[in-house]
Amino acid sequence: MVRHERQNEILKMLRETRTVKISKLSEYFDVTRETIRKDMYDLEEKGLIEKVHGGAILNKANNETNYLNRKNENENEKRDIAKEAAKVIENGDTLYIDYGTTAAYFINEILEKKDLTIITASMPLASELVDNTEFDVILLGGLIRKNEKSLYGPITQEIIANLYVDYGIYSGSGVDINKGLTNFHMGESKVSKEMIKHCKRKILMVDYSKFHTTAMNKIAEVEDFDYVITDDKTENTTLTVLEEKVKNVVVVNTKGDKEND
Repeated sequence: MVRHERQNEILKMLRETRTVKISKLSEYFDVTRETIRKDMYDLEEKGLIEKVHGGAILNKANNETNYLNRKNENENEKRDIAKEAAKVIENGDTLYIDYGTTAAYFINEILEKKDLTIITASMPLASELVDNTEFDVILLGGLIRKNEKSLYGPITQEIIANLYVDYGIYSGSGVDINKGLTNFHMGESKVSKEMIKHCKRKILMVDYSKFHTTAMNKIAEVEDFDYVITDDKTENTTLTVLEEKVKNVVVVNTKGDKEND
C-alpha cells in the first residue's frame, strides 16, 4: 500500500474509533513503527490529527466537519482534476455545482472567469463563492444537513423545477462502471438526481479512490455524463470501459506522492 492510501485508511480508522495506536497500525499495515510515525507527521502537518503519546487522535481544534476532513483526502488529485474541468467552462456560463469536496477545488480554478451564474446546495461552496468572486450565486433552500452544511428536501427540489443550466459539475461518494454514480445520503441524492435533468452538459470529477465504491443511493449512470475527468492512478481496465461509455474521458497527470514505503 502506498503512503497516501495508508494515510487515508488511518483517517477512516480515526473517524470510527477517535484514537489509534502506532503499535497497532504498524501490525495492521505490516510496516515499521517509524513509517507510521512519518504518516502521523504528514497528517499532523495538514491539520488533520493530533499526535499523542503512542498514537494519535482526530484534530478537533479547528472544529472541522466531515466535509472539511474529506476535502483534504487525495488533495493533489482533486486539485488537478478540478483544474482540467475548469477548462471546459467559458465566460457567461451558468453552472450547477453539486455536493462533494472536489467542487471546492473547482471553485479555485474558475476565479478568473467572468459573468458566471452558479447554483449550489452546499453552504460551504456558496460561502466561498460569495467571499471570493463577483459571480451571481444562487443557494438552493431546504433542510440543512448539519455535519456537511448541505441543503436538501422537498423545498430544494421544488426550486430546482424552475432552473436550467449549461453545465452540471458533479463528484459523489462512489462510482461503479455498471452501477453508476452514487451517494450515501438519500436527501442529497434526490437533489443531485433531479438537478442532473436540468443540466445541458454534465461533468463528473472523480479521483481514483472513488471507483469500485457503491453507496446506497443512485444518482446517474456513468454514460449520462458528457465528461469524466479522473487521475492517472485510476486502473487502465476502468479507463478502457469508461471510454466505451463516455464521449470525453480525460486523465490528468497528478502530482501526488507515489512513494512506496
